[in-house]
Amino acid sequence: MRKKLAIFIFLFILLIFNSSVGLASKFNLPEPSYSFYVFDEGNIIDSDIEDYIVETNKELYKKTGAQIVVASIVDLENMDIKLFASELFRKWGIGSREYDNGLLILIAPEEGEIWIEVGYGLEGALPDSKVGNIIENSILPYFREDNYSEGILSGFNEIINEVEREYNIELGRERINEELYYFDDSYGGISLFDKFGKILLVVGIIMFLFIDFRFFNGFLTYSLLRGSRFGGSSFGGKGGRSSGGRSSGGGGRSGGGGAGGRW
Repeated sequence: MRKKLAIFIFLFILLIFNSSVGLASKFNLPEPSYSFYVFDEGNIIDSDIEDYIVETNKELYKKTGAQIVVASIVDLENMDIKLFASELFRKWGIGSREYDNGLLILIAPEEGEIWIEVGYGLEGALPDSKVGNIIENSILPYFREDNYSEGILSGFNEIINEVEREYNIELGRERINEELYYFDDSYGGISLFDKFGKILLVVGIIMFLFIDFRFFNGFLTYSLLRGSRFGGSSFGGKGGRSSGGRSSGGGGRSGGGGAGGRW
């Protein structure tokens, strides 16, 4: 009896394995682009926005091992977009192998569909509900007016904001492209809130410096500066590598999380 059960389990596992292999070979999934971070088969992304996404990703991967890939596909080959995204995510290995912190923004303009697939390591920062809100509030309003580049930029910036908060880092996007970093998301209004928050932060720093030097002779400021001199980023060893040459996936896996939308 045990022998028969063992044979049955083995055949069942073999069937599942063959099904997954057959699925990958049945559909003609594309190879990643040279830059890896942008695959624009649909020709919907402006070159300056593509450069901004690529350069931002290089900084992100160097510091955290995370990768945020944007792909536009002309033909889903009668495949459900969620399944297409998960298979493409697996094939490209988005994110680091150690942390599975990748994310894929997949757009099918001909079908009017978008799906954002989230790796295991980013599901805490970007749960399904938050991803759904980003799609609905920051991406789809632009897509419905055929402004694909602006919608992609808006959604990408919102996602990067969440990733920066998760890792407690700043990628210096304003140095990459100040105009695109301060892009005004007039639909969602979230970018405007972020700008207001930065103004409050500057005012708070000025007040802190005034009080510190007025009443404490700058003791607090000097203490903070001494501490930062010896501190370092706690994320420097998270699978990052040199940004020179051809980029590729780090071997990350999809967590099955994410959200989608239609326009």
